Amino acid sequence: MRTMSRRIVVAIAVAIVVAMVVAAIAVVIGRRARRSEAPAAVSTETAATQATAKPEYWTCPMHPEVKESGPGKCPKCGMDLVSVPASAGEPAAGASQREMPAAPRATPRSEVSIDPRRQQLIGVRTARAERRAFQRAVRAVGIVRYDETRLTDVNVKLEGWIRKLYVDYTGAPVKRGQALFALYSPALLAAQNEYLLALKTRDEMRPSQVADARDYAGRLADAARRRLVLWDLPTEALREIEEKRQAQTEIVFRSPAAGFVVEKQAVEGMHVMPGQSLYRITDVSVVWVEAGVYERELPLVRPGLSATVTLDAYPDERFTGRVVSIYPFVEEKTRTGKVRFEFSNRGGRLKPGMFANVELATAGERGMVVPVDALLDSGAEQVVFVALGDGYFEPRKVKVGQRLDDGVQILAGLKEGEEIATGAAFFLDSESQLRASLQAYEGLPPPEASASAARERLDITFRSQPDPPRSGENQFEVSVRTPEGRPVTDAQVAVGFFMAAMPSMNMPAMRHETKLSHAADGVYRGAGQVMTAGRWDVTVNVTRGGQRIGVMQLSVVAR
Repeated sequence: MRTMSRRIVVAIAVAIVVAMVVAAIAVVIGRRARRSEAPAAVSTETAATQATAKPEYWTCPMHPEVKESGPGKCPKCGMDLVSVPASAGEPAAGASQREMPAAPRATPRSEVSIDPRRQQLIGVRTARAERRAFQRAVRAVGIVRYDETRLTDVNVKLEGWIRKLYVDYTGAPVKRGQALFALYSPALLAAQNEYLLALKTRDEMRPSQVADARDYAGRLADAARRRLVLWDLPTEALREIEEKRQAQTEIVFRSPAAGFVVEKQAVEGMHVMPGQSLYRITDVSVVWVEAGVYERELPLVRPGLSATVTLDAYPDERFTGRVVSIYPFVEEKTRTGKVRFEFSNRGGRLKPGMFANVELATAGERGMVVPVDALLDSGAEQVVFVALGDGYFEPRKVKVGQRLDDGVQILAGLKEGEEIATGAAFFLDSESQLRASLQAYEGLPPPEASASAARERLDITFRSQPDPPRSGENQFEVSVRTPEGRPVTDAQVAVGFFMAAMPSMNMPAMRHETKLSHAADGVYRGAGQVMTAGRWDVTVNVTRGGQRIGVMQLSVVAR
């Protein structure tokens, strides 16, 4: 028996060992199988990543709004486009509208109620939106330039050498017909001799009885003289040749215009070729000012408008001119278009190269105008606060036109005669956003949905006993009346208290609401708790049949 029991124990032990070995082998085989499958999975993920990393669109590093389907140059700055893969989180060039990022939502705002005493303390003022005529002043910085229509280039049409120079420095004033230089030219000397020979032949043929011979001699002399005229030989030189009947070795060339020498290439003894520029003369009695006007102001500028210029050299003087030309392009780097102004320059006080401050008065227009400090511009939207009376201010989105020196043009959103808040508008905006956030926290309808219901404009007053309230239990009283003074007795009134969270003090946001019961004559009373001392935002909600018909918001400081 003992032998059999030992055999049974040994058999069981062997079976256990075999089972453990089998299990170990199975584990090893499973691990190897998973390892063999891992490269395939990795390769699959890599392929997916590579497929995703393919460029979905091409954009400009300086102008990310540019999106092209392939490589190339940026149409705005000329830089090479770079590829942006889909992994960068940007939509592809051909992405559908559903894949495009959503437009930023407008900031929620609510109506604000401020009593007259607080309006005076914080400096709230109102102004009337009015339609009036206005002019917009366009200011730009420019440079005084020469009038290109008054530039004259002095050159010769034949080869020669300058023997003598009469005007020998840049900036010299010259008069029309003034001697500039004396030129020796072999070709010109030969042409003079030919002309003298033609004159002699014409004189000898005058007594001839042959008419054709006389005509031929006359035409020959005229042709020789014409040749000298086309070479710009001065009339005085021609007259002297005809009178003295002697060729001149040096011909004096004179200035064809009056002005100042702004460029001089002529040097005494210089070899001159046909067409070579020797002097450049300009008349500075009229000058140009070329100024860069921003592209958003270019539509206001047109030829003929009057303009004034001030210069650092004459700070107390203003020079009057007019617009004569607008360049047909805009500078890409500065985003300005060149506008040319013409100014009279008596005494030559406006010197080319000077910097000039240009002010242009545009044509008068009419439109709705509000003060500058009445507009709140966040970039995405423009808002003004319309005074509705009884201390109520309504945020109103408007469409803005031109920005003037003393106001802003309103294209849409306001009616003529409406009162708007001007002073402390930023305070109204912060209070409005706070009220809207509070309403959203309390689960009230959004300001847009409740605005129409609040048009009834109930007269709501709130009191507490004690006043101001204390931490603990207080008595609240709310009076609700119509604008005509009739009591509202069939409403439900609730007073909500809200204090924002203060993370620095490890204090969460607190909120509680007290429902009041109608006592008599539109007066609602009830007892409620104020959890702690401090500033509380109080909202009085008046509802009827589940619809809010009135709301009042204020702040109290509990002691």
